[in-house]
Amino acid sequence: MASVYETLVTHPNSTVSSLMRQTRLSRPTITTLLDSLTEMGLVAPQGAEGSVGRPAETWAPRKDAGVVIGVDLLQHSVLLAVAQLDGEIIETDHRSGLSVDSSVRFRNVLDLISKHVTEGTAGPPRAIVISTTGTVDLDGRLMRSDAVPQWEGFDLGKELSQRLRLPVRIENDVNAAAFGEFALRCGDGSLSPGDDLLLIALSRAIVTGLVMNGKLHRGHRQNAGEVGLRIVDGVGLSPGSLARAAESIGTVSAVLDPASIVLTLPNRESPGILAEIIEHLRTARESSAAELNLEVSRLGQGSAIVGALSLALQEARTSLFGESTALIPIPKGLNHITRITARGIHYPMSTVKPAASDRATLRIGVVGVGARSDIAKHFELPGLNCRITAAAEPHPDGEARILNRIGRSDIKLTSSVTELIAEGIDAALVTSPDDTHAQVACELLRAGVPVYVEKPLATRMDDAIAILQTAYETGTKLYVGHNMRHMHVVRSMRDLIRRGTIGEVKAIWCRHFVGNGGDYYFKDWHATREHGTGLLLQKAAHDLDVMHWLAGSHTEQVTAMGGLTLYGQITDRQDRSDQLLGDWFSMDNWPPLSQRGLNPVVDVEDLSMMLMRMESGLFASYQQCHYTPDYWRNYTVIGTEGRIENFGDYEGGHIKLWNRRHLYDPEGDAQFPIKGDDKGHGDADVLTVSEFVSFITEGTPTDTSPLGAWYAVAAAIAATDSIRNGSSPRDIPKLAPEVIDYFNNNQVK
Repeated sequence: MASVYETLVTHPNSTVSSLMRQTRLSRPTITTLLDSLTEMGLVAPQGAEGSVGRPAETWAPRKDAGVVIGVDLLQHSVLLAVAQLDGEIIETDHRSGLSVDSSVRFRNVLDLISKHVTEGTAGPPRAIVISTTGTVDLDGRLMRSDAVPQWEGFDLGKELSQRLRLPVRIENDVNAAAFGEFALRCGDGSLSPGDDLLLIALSRAIVTGLVMNGKLHRGHRQNAGEVGLRIVDGVGLSPGSLARAAESIGTVSAVLDPASIVLTLPNRESPGILAEIIEHLRTARESSAAELNLEVSRLGQGSAIVGALSLALQEARTSLFGESTALIPIPKGLNHITRITARGIHYPMSTVKPAASDRATLRIGVVGVGARSDIAKHFELPGLNCRITAAAEPHPDGEARILNRIGRSDIKLTSSVTELIAEGIDAALVTSPDDTHAQVACELLRAGVPVYVEKPLATRMDDAIAILQTAYETGTKLYVGHNMRHMHVVRSMRDLIRRGTIGEVKAIWCRHFVGNGGDYYFKDWHATREHGTGLLLQKAAHDLDVMHWLAGSHTEQVTAMGGLTLYGQITDRQDRSDQLLGDWFSMDNWPPLSQRGLNPVVDVEDLSMMLMRMESGLFASYQQCHYTPDYWRNYTVIGTEGRIENFGDYEGGHIKLWNRRHLYDPEGDAQFPIKGDDKGHGDADVLTVSEFVSFITEGTPTDTSPLGAWYAVAAAIAATDSIRNGSSPRDIPKLAPEVIDYFNNNQVK
């Protein structure tokens, strides 16, 4: 029974025939099990296919079959997440300022959980798992808690179970984090359910969490993982003093020999710590020693709550079916958790919440204080430990722009990048005009300053190559702000593809209705080929990167058509070099031909269409219009077993799935709501900034990719050239193999 339910979780809307293929059970057995699951309220038929011949009924998990709750309880904060029984996260909650007084602390936690255990439309609560700092026995009693000594001896599991009238499981936070990292890797296929994973959490001492043969290993006295080796003296980890940490990691890892070893830092204390540890290990170990499969945390601050949810899903399904499930459950919709943890307001796997004085504050410089520079404010979110200290802006109104866009008057104004570097910045955000990106980024990279470049990477092919080559040669970290990889609509579609929901992807189509195009792109330098190349580059770079990411491939050849079909007719022009977008934008600028004050030079296309062939053999198309009444993008992804398409691209929209054969059906066979991304990509901007900080301080792998940014820019530039030269095909140039390898290896040589 468990295998059939798990199959429907991973492949919803399956027919009996497809369930037979995937589970290798007979038709009578499948039918009997579906009847039992239906009686239990866990699955339901989804209707029959309207086609010639006998209808093929499909089945899927019920959304009201129940929920599980995961909680991550730390010294000063608590994070809660609720997931449906099929793993879809539907709710999150967070509280800061948690009391350390045991009785008050317990009431705080009880009140928070009680708020979410009331049965709602998603069904009754099935399991609760809490991750907490300290050592926990099998009954959920806090045996030791360095972070909250008043908490020691408290029977948390028993007290919560009695008050909530539900079984509550308590786990150590590092153990939960290890299971979260393990579940994630099982979900993407990099580990099998029977594999081992060792998580090593570093602070002043080394603490580990161990998953063995797919199960948490707690040890005889629940003390497994409490290695107790002090690896640094003083206040914490710092570059240049990590040899002892590397020696301890190498010893523990070699003894256990797990399939995967995950390293994590409790806080972003200093850049380069993980890279230095890995280098120590590489040079100190005997050449004959087996290579350690080391990698950094993929979940970062969210690993413990993901582990708690995964364990809760496992507990619930085991309780329902009376047997362990074959698969390791992984929650779906992790962006709900990331939106909280990325803001730095929750500190997992840390015994002591550090004071700001204990951590090196990153000094951030901003280059170009224009329309997109307001994302700089995200660097100063709590927990990122960054401070904007200087900005390079040559415009005469530079000080006023800094105050208006960033909101502070004490930021040092410089007139050049050279002066900005001299201010002693630790990292830089580049939001200057796109045609300046190469000159600015390369100067920063050569100075050893990690760079966040707002998309597009560059406006010319040679400039884009120069940025990648400079980053490769200097080894200075480069990040490109393709924030749409963090938008819920994109991540949800990618998750559906990776789960095999529509089979092997063969085609991707994108239509982009740029309803605000007249205001966004035709009243300043964007309207000129000289400074922007073309709007197929400026606007399509986002979507091309998304299409490549969904495809798991990149464009090799393009052809395109387009032209200046409307805005060239408007003769009212104005020099707006002293203004920014907010000075002229209005939704009342309609219809398009009523626009006034266009840029003196307008020579870019306002309507473009391109066709692509990708390296994998996948075909794609992209269409863009800058004078539609509506403003959104529509992706259609077609596979060998169905297709998905989004309607709307932020909160309130949804993704539709068609995976049965029938005639016109506007509702589809399944729908998935788009959550977050309220009216744009503001949430995604927060996540890219947080990802950049984590990358340059901890070496954490990123979802965005400078290599991906290059492929998007190269395809757009080649397509623009095709438009202007009779729509003739264009091949994408090749990058040097060593550069490709460098960026594919998380910028490690």
